Amino acid sequence: MAKYKSLKGQSIQVLTADPPAPVEGQVWVVANPGTASVMKGYALRTVAEGTWASGGNLNTARRSLGGAGTQAAGLAFSGFSTTLIANTEAYNGSTWSEVNDVNTARQLFGSAGTVNTASLGFGGDTDPPNGTATVNTESWNGTSWTEVNNLNTARVALKGFGTSSLAIAAGGSPNSTLVENWNGTSWTEIAEINTGRQSIGAAGISNTAGIVFGGAGPEGEAETWNGTAWTEVGDLNTGRRSLSGSGDSSSALAMGGITTADQAVVESWNGSSWTEVADLATARGDSGSSHGAGNTTALFFGGDNPPIANTEEWTVPLGTVSFDID
Repeated sequence: MAKYKSLKGQSIQVLTADPPAPVEGQVWVVANPGTASVMKGYALRTVAEGTWASGGNLNTARRSLGGAGTQAAGLAFSGFSTTLIANTEAYNGSTWSEVNDVNTARQLFGSAGTVNTASLGFGGDTDPPNGTATVNTESWNGTSWTEVNNLNTARVALKGFGTSSLAIAAGGSPNSTLVENWNGTSWTEIAEINTGRQSIGAAGISNTAGIVFGGAGPEGEAETWNGTAWTEVGDLNTGRRSLSGSGDSSSALAMGGITTADQAVVESWNGSSWTEVADLATARGDSGSSHGAGNTTALFFGGDNPPIANTEEWTVPLGTVSFDID
């Protein structure tokens, strides 16, 4: 991005005070006689200033469900309450609506998809409490679910990231290091994560860049994926399992989870370290979440214990910021 000093010929408003109703991207200079001029703009604040707000409840309370999409357009599918749930719900930014069911109901499975019109669900447990692992994979096209090619290895308590056509499936029970890559047609085993784990969190918007973190085993460790290999990076501040992730490999959120009890803690990843930000209103693990890019917006829904319908929305607000005019 060009610095202001290379754009000095462009006209910018000169005001004596901040405008009463700025819009995103607006830039102005406050110039008061006898004082130093200050260049300001209306833009996103820091992630540390993000907040959680209540969204519309799911129609069917559940835990161990799949999630996809964004804060304004999310997808929740399958999961478990007192029995396995096959139904799928789409979110429009305020309310959930029931759409077509998955073909095979399951819990503790992996999911991927950065929009709510294209998603992927894979693996999981199809026979609780017996714990029958499946290789089954289903693809969502915005209208219906279609069974596609299976995982190579059946497993439960795995996580995924990426899109419906380019995804990663990582980890699983019992503390697996296994990783598989989805190319839109089939799954291929690729480089394993360094430390086996299950019930992890994951974030990423493609199959060439992502991050996994936490999980049963080393509950605080995190690893990034660059399309070729996994690299251990900075640990979470609060190690936990059964947590959810949203964002990408350089800007992600780790939300909720379980230690000895359900957790409300949320941490933000900036590409090198984790920082605690505002807590969830409701502590829980085994929830669904958005898979959209970045850590400035997110959707978090469902979870345990007991299974709930609650939805929360994460937003980093817009505000007035001062700029360096060097």
